[in-house]
This record gives sequence, structure tokens and C-alpha cells, in this order.
Amino acid sequence: MSDKKENPSSEWVVLEEEQVEDPKKARRQLKAAHRAQKRRENRARRLSRIVVALTAAVALYCVLVFSHIHFIEKWRTIYIETAMGTMNHQWLATMFLPQSVIDDVMNGRRTIEFQQEEYNSDWDTGDTFTSPEQAMDTWDAIKGQFFEVYAEIDQDSFENYMEQHKRSDVLDEDGYLLIDAADYNADETGITTIYGDPVCAIDTRNGIVIVALRGDGYCGRMAIVKNPAQVKLAVSNSLGSSGSYLKEICKQNAAALGINASGFADPEGAGNGGEAMGIILSDSVPHRTTMDETMKVIGMDTANRLNISNTLLSGTRDAMQFSPALVVNGEQLISGSSGWGLQPRSVIGQTASGQMLMAVVDGRQPGYSVGITLGDLTDILYQYGAYQACNLDGGSSSVMYYRGRNITRSSAVTPDKGRHIPNAWIVTEN
Repeated sequence: MSDKKENPSSEWVVLEEEQVEDPKKARRQLKAAHRAQKRRENRARRLSRIVVALTAAVALYCVLVFSHIHFIEKWRTIYIETAMGTMNHQWLATMFLPQSVIDDVMNGRRTIEFQQEEYNSDWDTGDTFTSPEQAMDTWDAIKGQFFEVYAEIDQDSFENYMEQHKRSDVLDEDGYLLIDAADYNADETGITTIYGDPVCAIDTRNGIVIVALRGDGYCGRMAIVKNPAQVKLAVSNSLGSSGSYLKEICKQNAAALGINASGFADPEGAGNGGEAMGIILSDSVPHRTTMDETMKVIGMDTANRLNISNTLLSGTRDAMQFSPALVVNGEQLISGSSGWGLQPRSVIGQTASGQMLMAVVDGRQPGYSVGITLGDLTDILYQYGAYQACNLDGGSSSVMYYRGRNITRSSAVTPDKGRHIPNAWIVTEN
């Protein structure tokens, strides 16, 4: 009893020490336990988010790849066609999409390619196109009949332009009408065609009208050439070892205008244009005689008619090969993307009256021009009266030249020059 009185709190002290031997250590342990719990909770939340994201990604992938919703199916098809339509970027489709889906899309193109064998140009034997001199004269000589021979020009917009400009602004030194705002980035003239497209050049010396092609995601140029006798296939001087820039081919052949023509071997995108595809005939001189059975023969004959055929026809003066045919004997063969996707493109055509249509649409340049489907470009040519028309080599080779410079913007590494190409369809100066 006496001990308890002398030290009444001794039992309490012992109990307190037993319960909390080291308060700081206990607090550390408690905090560590809380942190561990938070880490476990964070990991669980992250895992949950990953699972949700992966589930959503798989669901989205399945919708994008397998859905038959029209909008999705349309752009999936164009994506596949665009990737598979290149030589070096097919992996953009094959890496991410099942082969069965790719095959379903590309089978449509193979069907069209097979059907192409049935179509061959068949002009009436009396169709011979001679130089339309009334369209290629000085302004004073043709202004009275201007809207008859340049029927694609909207009269009101043209007359408004002429009223706003002095005679010296619109005529060259010899009195020919020359309005030239053809560069891809030039300001509009305000002149339009009867279909509403901007006219960026009128050249009565050479009988050329250049129309700006503009639509959803694409920009380009189309030349309407009045005299088919001036349209020829010009060949690079170094064909066989390398090609030439379009500018060089045009200058060497005194051309007012030109566009690229044949395709060529292009391993890894490093081809130099020297090894062309298909036959090449220039001014009746054969430069390459190996026929490519998968392509159409695109030729100008001595009657100045554009022929699209399976063989080299008798009387052909200039010819090369590419595919597909777009219009044959007035029948439009291509609509929509048709297996070829969105690409830079070059095409050549001819109306029933003999006028030549030569078009280039730029592409692979987001923010400026992505490219155009073959169907959309065929629609444009058909609207302007194409009776025969065929696709030419496209991609980074597509380019148009006019009066000393390129007027479209190539997607090549050197857009101001384009690529080395084996040959070109040109319009010789008058």
C-alpha cells in the first residue's frame, strides 16, 4: 500500500509506454500505409482507365474497319484506295487493316480494270480535225466571233474584265489576246466559264484557255486547247538513262504548254524517269516498243484524233500507255473513287469537236490540295465535252507547264521543278 501511495501513477506510465512505444515511428508507419493505399487505388484507377480506353479503341477500330455506315465506309474505302494506289506507301493500309477488308475494296478496281479491255475509241471515218484558224488570230481579227470559237467563256464576266483593263494590258506585242494569271497562287481574273469555273488564262496566239479547278480539298488547272494538231508527245533527250524536268522537255520542243505523260520505274520513290512504262512513239518515231498489256494505248493519229485502245492503231503519230480510260466514245466509264482513291492526277482528253482537254490536279499537300478522285476529275472533263479521255501518270509526277514556268504545285521534293519524267504531252507554240 505504501508503494502505491508513494508512486500512484506508476501503473499508468507503464501502460502508456506499452501502447505507444515510439509515437514518431507510428506516425511514419501510418503515413506509409496511407501512401501505399493511395498507390494501390491510383494503380487500380489507371488500370481501369486503360481497360476502358482499350475497349473504346477496339470498339472504334471495329466500327472504322467493319462498319457499313455510308460516311465511314466511303472514307475507309478512299483511305485504302489512296494507300494502295501508291508504290511506296501501301503499308499505311496493310499495317493497320485486315487483308480481307483491303481485298474487298481493291476487287472493285480489279473489276474495272478487267472491263477496260472492252473499250476502244471508234471515231467516225470522217472525223478529221484541222487547225481552227478562227480561234488562233489577233484580237482585232477574232473579236467579232470570239464567243463562238471560245464558247466556254462566260460573256458577261469577260466583257467586264475587258472594260476594266486597257488594251495594252490584255494584248501582246503582236496584237494577240493574252491574259495570263495561270500560276496556282495567282489572283483570280474574275472571268469564268459558262460552268462557273474561274478562267485564269486566255491565249489566242496558241488557242489556249486555262481554267482553275477548285473543289472540296483540291486545286488544279485544266487547259482547253483549240488546235489538236499542236498536241504532241515529246520525249526526254536522255530517255533510257534518265528523264528530264517538264520545263526542260517543253523548252527543248518549243512548247507553250505541257503536262507529264508516261509512268516509269520508281523503286522506293527514287526513280529518275529513265525507264518508262509501255510503248512510246513520238512524231512517228518509236522510242520504246515494249507493250504493257495492263495499260491502254493513248495516241494521237494523223487526223489529230485522240484514240484510247488496247493496241497501237495504224496511222498513230504519237503514243504512250497508261490507265484507266475515263471516257471512250462519249461514254463515261469512271465514277466515284473506283479503286484509285485521292491522288494528284494528270489526264488528257478530246471533245467531239476536236478540242483537247489537258488537266492536272495537285495533291498530297494538306491545307492546299489533298488530291482528287478519278470519278470527280472525269465528271469535270465530261462536263466540258470529253468524248475520249484517259488517265496519265499521277502522284508527285503530276505537273503543268505554261509559257516558261510550272503553273501547278508538284508534291515532289522540289515542287517548283517536279520530278524527272520520261515524256510529256505538249502544245507546240503557234
